[in-house]
Amino acid sequence: MLELLETVAGLVVLGGYLAAAVVLPSAVILTFALLIGLLIRIALVDPLVRLIPLELRAIGALAAAGRAARTAFLRLAGVLVFLALVGTASTGPSANVLADGLSQTLVTLTAIQDIVAKWLTDRVLNDMLVELQAAPGEGAAASLRLLENMVANRTYAALQPPVTLLAFRWTFAAVASGLAGLYLVYEPARALRQRLAGAIAPARAEAALSEESLARQAELIAQVLARAAPAAPAAPAAAAAAQPRFAQPGQARPLAPRAAPAEAAATSRVAIVTWDGELAGAIERQLDSAGFAPLLMRSVAEACAARVWPSLVFIDARHLAWLSPDRLPLAVRARLVAVTREGVRVPEGWQLDTHPVESGADSLLELLRRREARRKGAPREGGA
Repeated sequence: MLELLETVAGLVVLGGYLAAAVVLPSAVILTFALLIGLLIRIALVDPLVRLIPLELRAIGALAAAGRAARTAFLRLAGVLVFLALVGTASTGPSANVLADGLSQTLVTLTAIQDIVAKWLTDRVLNDMLVELQAAPGEGAAASLRLLENMVANRTYAALQPPVTLLAFRWTFAAVASGLAGLYLVYEPARALRQRLAGAIAPARAEAALSEESLARQAELIAQVLARAAPAAPAAPAAAAAAQPRFAQPGQARPLAPRAAPAEAAATSRVAIVTWDGELAGAIERQLDSAGFAPLLMRSVAEACAARVWPSLVFIDARHLAWLSPDRLPLAVRARLVAVTREGVRVPEGWQLDTHPVESGADSLLELLRRREARRKGAPREGGA
């Protein structure tokens, strides 16, 4: 078992060594070559391409071949210029400046590998390669185990943990194997499973609200409104409580039946239902100038949560799109006033008093007087 873990851990160590000693320096060199190619393209290639007639550049086959040739030329030119710069910096201008640049680049890459090998195994690159040569017939697995043992022994000597060397080698190999299993086996398998599941399983439903869900929400809201509708005797009390506010100057104050304090306070309230803060502020200022102290409710759900509905509810016309007038009791609809604005109108099917917010407080007072006049002209309950 230890040999198996050491083989897997040796593969992980080899991957880390190649990434630090070979891949990273090579990526740096390639980045410099690409930057040089970019400068050549900006300074030389693009001006030459603009000289080609537009009709020729518009031909698809020629354009594709030209792009491929341009990419190959720029990359080759970037590498050659990089080698020339390195050779010039190391040996000066000469006829073999490219060969000198390549030799100096290889020397630099070997020196970097020496540094990494010394840090990992406490041996320079040549000595490490000599020791990693497996005996005849053992194969690459033995070389991987030797590399893992060299790194584990180096780490054990540097850290000097209070455990035996055998236990440390087992732990080191187990941790390295676990990381390899996680990132090289589990994560690719999980990504493949998700891709297969997405290809086989049906497409998920959209998170956006559908018409059916909105209709269901409207039905639930209507049911709550029906339960929250005030009783029939509360309507005359509400009208009697609101009547003195709209009496004309010089008119005698009519007598009204006295209601209980809690009931009178509940039925004389005025509410605003809107999520628009600017609209709420405008309506609130207009109602305040008319002598009301309105309650601000941000949604229809908040209005439904009230135990007793106010005597007058100014509701944003945009909320009415999700409510059905057929599902609301008449006692509730009689208390609603739709607030409209430019570009916002009452949905089709609603028969409500409307108040354009742009019309101001005078229009609001006229609306309240009209409602009061209709209330006075309505026949009383049980009358002819």
